[in-house]
Amino acid sequence: MTTCSIARRADAKTRFTALLLATTLTSTLIAPAAFAQEQPQAENVAAARSLGLQGIKLADAGDCKGAIEKLSRAESLYHAPSILGRLGECQVNVGQIVVGTENLNRVVREELAPNAPKAFRDAQTRAKGVLNTALPKIAHLTVKVDPPDAKPSVTVAGSPIPAALLGAERPTDPGTHEVIVTAPGYLQQKSSVTLTEGASQELTLKLQKDPSALAETPPPAPAPVVVAPPPAPPSDTSPKKNNTLAYVALGVGGAGLIVGGVTGFLALGKKSDLEGCEGKRCPSDQESTLDSAKSLATVSTVGFAVGFVGVGAGIVLLLTGNSSNSASTAAPKVAHQGLKVHPWFGGNSAGLNGTF
Repeated sequence: MTTCSIARRADAKTRFTALLLATTLTSTLIAPAAFAQEQPQAENVAAARSLGLQGIKLADAGDCKGAIEKLSRAESLYHAPSILGRLGECQVNVGQIVVGTENLNRVVREELAPNAPKAFRDAQTRAKGVLNTALPKIAHLTVKVDPPDAKPSVTVAGSPIPAALLGAERPTDPGTHEVIVTAPGYLQQKSSVTLTEGASQELTLKLQKDPSALAETPPPAPAPVVVAPPPAPPSDTSPKKNNTLAYVALGVGGAGLIVGGVTGFLALGKKSDLEGCEGKRCPSDQESTLDSAKSLATVSTVGFAVGFVGVGAGIVLLLTGNSSNSASTAAPKVAHQGLKVHPWFGGNSAGLNGTF
């Protein structure tokens, strides 16, 4: 008889809880809460209600592992403090104290609207009580790695630890956990640690060099960049004109023309002085005058010949030009030969004096 009455009271309690949860989820569609950012889909709310009822039944029956799966899915579809609070409570009961207390903290710290359902406020009150009991059970583990500059990767019970938490206390669930440390160039290190409720423990793992790891060789230094000097401007190799020989030839030619003209004029004068000459025969007293006229005529002819040749050569040299190289080789020869030409005049004769 007593067993039946207890069973009836348990069934009545379950029905009341289910009715309260259904009323809460239904009322939230009309009364907006502070956490609601946009109107949820009715299908999601209905599915969350069904999953939440199933989860609460499992939790009341003591099957928290099965309840966690239902309540997690319900919370992902639609948030309600009554669902999240029971989820955190079940997580604490199965030993997931860190994640469970975080969910309970969310429920406790949630700012409810003034017209929020009574079930939400009751869920906050219940979460506070569970949270105050669970927080002292959290253990703290400090993991250190030697050498610290090995850039290690650390996992505790399969969960990676950020580098910022190495050497610092990390809230950890009580129980036995496997700690694995890996680092490039080092052998993997494993260790097992057992934490009791509320305990704080420090674990240091020393890494050993991996003999099979290739020694890191520094990258080769980059080859020095040789900057070639800018190319020198092209030298002017074109021959430059040197008109020295042309001017010398013109000078000689001019002198020859002058001598030829002067001696020719004198020869004509001598010829006009001849008297009593017939043909090529002249009196004996006129032979000296005749010889002088012939000499002047010869000198005049030679002077004109030299003059024409010199002037012609000078003009050709001026027109064709002469390179500096040829001038440099030819000029010394002229200077070495000592070319000197000047006319001379006598009482009965004239001519050219020159040294070559």
